[in-house]
Amino acid sequence: MITMPEHETPKRTVDMDPQKLKRLANKLSLHFWGKPCQIPVAWNGRLRRTMGRFLFTEQSGKRTPLKIELSKYAAQWIDRDIFVAVLLHELCHYHLFIQGQPYQDHHPVFEQELKRVGAISTQRVQLPQKAYKLYCQGCERYLGIRRRLNTSRYRSQCCQKAIVKKETWLGEFRYDGHILKNSKVRLPE
Repeated sequence: MITMPEHETPKRTVDMDPQKLKRLANKLSLHFWGKPCQIPVAWNGRLRRTMGRFLFTEQSGKRTPLKIELSKYAAQWIDRDIFVAVLLHELCHYHLFIQGQPYQDHHPVFEQELKRVGAISTQRVQLPQKAYKLYCQGCERYLGIRRRLNTSRYRSQCCQKAIVKKETWLGEFRYDGHILKNSKVRLPE
């Protein structure tokens, strides 16, 4: 993986208004499926490795859609077109689910629906991950890189001094492929 320079902040500001997100989901849902999205569409600040998810419950053999969640973290890295394609991906899960059709990733029916609406396929976008470079407090020797480490529990091997960690980013934003432009959806600003 490529490490991003420490002085750059590749994030951008995003309007996290939940009403705008719901309106966008309804507009896309009406355009492609002819019916509104009947479940909540919300931001989730804890999603870091995925850009969105469709949640449902199954009790006594009855399946019920619960909500669609989109990552606040991912929204800071991707541009608007890719964000809309991710929302369309989750809406494909939802609409196939309520129609009783296969809604799982990689299923041919699901992949065909993604192509029809111009949504993004699974594993096509990678997001940078936060990590820490570790240094010895005594001699400033580089000790490696970790995504997670409680430095109060460890000492450096070289000087038996405290370990200092500096934030860095692993990887870079990458989008493998292109979003199909077969839709003529006008997006609200």
